[in-house]
Amino acid sequence: MSNSVARFPNDRPGSAEGETAGSRSVSAIDEQAFVDASDKLSRALDQAAAGRQHGDIVAARTRLRELAVKLRDAGYWRTDKHGLRATVSLLWQADRYVSELALKSDQEQKPRGSAE
Repeated sequence: MSNSVARFPNDRPGSAEGETAGSRSVSAIDEQAFVDASDKLSRALDQAAAGRQHGDIVAARTRLRELAVKLRDAGYWRTDKHGLRATVSLLWQADRYVSELALKSDQEQKPRGSAE
């Protein structure tokens, strides 16, 4: 379902490790958490397409959104437009999936309520 995986800006080719080291305000722990959250959301979307846990998408989407905001506030997206687009795309896929799931849930509940 999801082909785009958000990546931390330093994962892009040609990015030097020390390039922005002085201006970083996000820790290595946050960096790893962002990468992990991106991977988790991508996997959750793929699993949901196969009919698995929907709650994982909601939790993973929320966590990735929090970390993306943290990175935005730290100024990371100014130089990494590809990473920004990948993150926005992944979050958009999750938002769309959750919206469609809510619509299906509402549609399924209406016939049940009227049949009883």
